[in-house]
Amino acid sequence: MATRRVLWSSEAEEDLVAIWRYVAQEASPDIADKQLILIDQATTTLREWPLAGRARDDVLPGMRSLVARPYVVFYRVAGQGVEVVRVLHGRRDIDSIFTGND
Repeated sequence: MATRRVLWSSEAEEDLVAIWRYVAQEASPDIADKQLILIDQATTTLREWPLAGRARDDVLPGMRSLVARPYVVFYRVAGQGVEVVRVLHGRRDIDSIFTGND
C-alpha cells in the first residue's frame, strides 16, 4: 500500500499554533508539546489509512474527522494525499466554524 502525503492548510497550521499557546499557558509548554505530538501521531495514521476517520459529509462534502482527544482533526482525501483542513477542540461549534458564522 502506498504512503500518502499529509498536507496542512494554513488554517490548520494556525490551529496548531493556537493550541500550543493555549495549552502552554493553561498547563505547561511540556504538556503543549505532548498534545501536538498526539495530533501528529493521529495524522500519521492517515498516511496509510486515509479513510480511518469518520465521514463528516454533515460538515462539508468529502470531509472526514479523526479524534486526537480533546481535539478533532478535520481532513479531506485528495488524490495521492490527505489535506488537514482544521484542528479544533471537540467542544467547539463545528457547524458554525465551517459555515463561517464563528
